[in-house]
Amino acid sequence: MIYIEDTSVIEDIIDSLQKQFDEKKEKVNVKNLFTNKMSSDVTLCVVDQDFFQKNKIDSKCSFILLVDDYVKPQVFDLFLQYEIIGIFRKSRLEFELEEKGKLEKLLKEEIRKLKKVDKEDSNFNEITRKIPYKNIKNWKFRCSVKSKEDLENLYEEKKYISIFLDPSMRDFYHKLKVIIDDIVNSIEKYFDDIKNVMNEIKYIDDDLSKFSKYLLENLKDTYKLPSILIEGETGTGKSLITKIIYDAVKNRVADDRIKYYQFSLVNMEQNLIDSELFGTREGAYTNATDRKGRLMENIFGFVFLDEIAEIPFSTQAKLLLYLDDYKITPEGYDKEAIPVPTFLMAATNKNLLSEIQKGNFRIDLYYRFKYKISIPSLRERKEDLRFLISFILQSPFINIVDEDLNYAVDKISFEAIEKLENYSYPGNFRELESILKAAVNDCVIKKQSIILPENIRGI
Repeated sequence: MIYIEDTSVIEDIIDSLQKQFDEKKEKVNVKNLFTNKMSSDVTLCVVDQDFFQKNKIDSKCSFILLVDDYVKPQVFDLFLQYEIIGIFRKSRLEFELEEKGKLEKLLKEEIRKLKKVDKEDSNFNEITRKIPYKNIKNWKFRCSVKSKEDLENLYEEKKYISIFLDPSMRDFYHKLKVIIDDIVNSIEKYFDDIKNVMNEIKYIDDDLSKFSKYLLENLKDTYKLPSILIEGETGTGKSLITKIIYDAVKNRVADDRIKYYQFSLVNMEQNLIDSELFGTREGAYTNATDRKGRLMENIFGFVFLDEIAEIPFSTQAKLLLYLDDYKITPEGYDKEAIPVPTFLMAATNKNLLSEIQKGNFRIDLYYRFKYKISIPSLRERKEDLRFLISFILQSPFINIVDEDLNYAVDKISFEAIEKLENYSYPGNFRELESILKAAVNDCVIKKQSIILPENIRGI
């Protein structure tokens, strides 16, 4: 349907369009396609430029704007939010045949789209009755949400479920429990130090000398904290695992002051990695300033080094020394090493044992990590791929959700599922998300509520 508040504005255009369809013996009742009531059937709105301030907008609609004498500057911001396919001045429509012809042509194209969709929908509905499919709601992770925002928050909070519910991941899950228990025990063991540091560092000047003096005077000589190395192919969820560990620990110890910091080591110069991690003393090199470094800034927090295989040997040596006693020596700093205990986590998509054989990674650093865990690829997690498909299709970031919490696509055919099950997924879970998002988008464009094999591209 086409919404317009006052059809008299384009009444003669509607009459002209009806004559054109009649002459071509096309069974179209043009007037019946226009309405002055908004509904879910409306796909095009012909409105004035103040309409957006007065009404709740359905972004699925296209818009034609009819303006009086001038276009308000604010209208151009609307192009970033909505699909505006034309702007016409009412006064020109009264006497300029060219302007009226443009609007008439635009409306004719939209009417043909409406009739095509109607025809396709009737045929499509007849076909889908015969297609074996799974309704994603049959697999739905049951929860009570009252708004789209609630659903988005819930999906973000529960996304870790995608890792644990496959039976092949049970051993992995048990390993994580051991790691989390160990970290919690460490926090309890050093609780007094952690409490004192957390309470005091916010009052200490950021000056490196004052900060290091406080740490030397108030912390123990040595700490033994769990360190974790996570290996896994691209897209398996290494970053997600580190956040799962962090959130689980933070919830167990009930202390929001414990921080999480992620540091990507890809394509960074060696001196930048060193100064970012360990800090610098003014004068250490040209333009060097006093800098605490990420480890010192996140003391007793979680520091995640993403793609650790990318760092040079000299930095690997510094990390090796750091994991011995959790002390650092900022570049250019010539005093006693500073105790800076953190819960260090690292990840890589490379096979580190292979990198060690090639001479690219230190074997002693590899074995210095207390825990080493490997995330299985999606190829090894096929037993419950159907659950993962359903879980992803319930993501409001992948499958469009309206205000009534209805998904744009709520079914997937068994043939489509089988096609997904027969693919190897070199990009793992992230690639599965991308494939399903593209399939949903294709269905939305074609006004389908079911994913068919032809909607799944590139595999």
